[in-house]
Amino acid sequence: MTDKTSPQLEQELAAADRQPWYQLAFPPVLEEAYLHATCEQRLRRYRLFGAIGIVVFMLYGLVDKFYLADAYGRIWLWRWLILPGMGTISIIGSYWAPVRRWYELSVVGVSTACVLALIWFFSLSHMPTAQHYYGGVMLCLVFTMFGLRIPFRLACYSSVISLSYLGWVLLDWHFLDEATRSLIFILVISCVLLGLLGLFQLEKEARRSYLLAQELQRDHLQLQQGFKYLQQISTADGLTGLFNRRYFDQQLQTVWESRLQNKADIALLFVDVDYFKKYNDSQGHQMGDDALIRVAQVISRHAESVNGCAARYGGEEFVLLLACSTVGQASRLAEQIRQDVEALALPHPSSLCSQVVTISIGIAAAHASINQKPDWLVSTADAAVYQAKKQGRNRIVTMHSCQPLPN
Repeated sequence: MTDKTSPQLEQELAAADRQPWYQLAFPPVLEEAYLHATCEQRLRRYRLFGAIGIVVFMLYGLVDKFYLADAYGRIWLWRWLILPGMGTISIIGSYWAPVRRWYELSVVGVSTACVLALIWFFSLSHMPTAQHYYGGVMLCLVFTMFGLRIPFRLACYSSVISLSYLGWVLLDWHFLDEATRSLIFILVISCVLLGLLGLFQLEKEARRSYLLAQELQRDHLQLQQGFKYLQQISTADGLTGLFNRRYFDQQLQTVWESRLQNKADIALLFVDVDYFKKYNDSQGHQMGDDALIRVAQVISRHAESVNGCAARYGGEEFVLLLACSTVGQASRLAEQIRQDVEALALPHPSSLCSQVVTISIGIAAAHASINQKPDWLVSTADAAVYQAKKQGRNRIVTMHSCQPLPN
């Protein structure tokens, strides 16, 4: 599952949770995801148990020599070479990516061929011991279901083919009485039905576990996204999208404490929209909010370019915290912001300093080793912007300390 659950996958997870007990396959997208997620696990099982099955199948060739002595000359090549060779080729093929799509079919095909071969082996013999080979057929079918753990649907096909051939062979086995033949067939078919029931339950549980894991992962992602959203709204200003004052205070404390390690000056730009109350009174609060948003966008754009922390400090006041910034760098950035806000050309007929919306900026810069509390930076920048207002607004005033101050 990706970091963001697709709507279609969400729908299929809900549909899979409601599907009837007898249905194994998931809806298409979820089914493909399940097969992809379990592919490597199934391949490892097929390889390991397939190799074990080949060895056991060949070892039973030693029994053929005594129990099927009259047919051994016809079957030994299949027992020792042909069928084990088919199984070996199937295992080797699992390492070749182009055939993996059909590899499960080859596993079912080879295992079914081994069952059919066992039935054919004892059908060729007229020895009394041949009738006991139905036990080998049951063993092979059980191994296919619970050793290889082939899919239930394919196991049903394999069982129907195997039972059909076994029934045909038993009908033609006239040297056994009808009761014995019926008993053999009933025992085998009972074994197959119980095996299919167990295989169905195993696959159902495996798929249910996968579904629960996907739902847990989805819920975890949703919780993460909800947590991120809560973090965002708890640190962001609802109108402008900039950080709020609470987050700014946290960042100021962090930057202030780290300045000694960085051995660099820090700076703060305090921005105030000129004659904003007059703008609100003349243009309306909606236009006032739009103007604040446009100004905030300018500040945010410049903050991103210098990795600064831009926040709405309150009302029409904004702050921009610059770590590792000199007075000259802060002044040049402030002038760019002032010019860009003026270039927005937002009409402000009530302004006493311009015909458009403008801003005044106060800059406070602190030496790396200044011995003050972080509030000093804010109060100094606030005093600077106050001076800018006294000098006529739409301008920049800088105040800074380049030497450490006494306690």
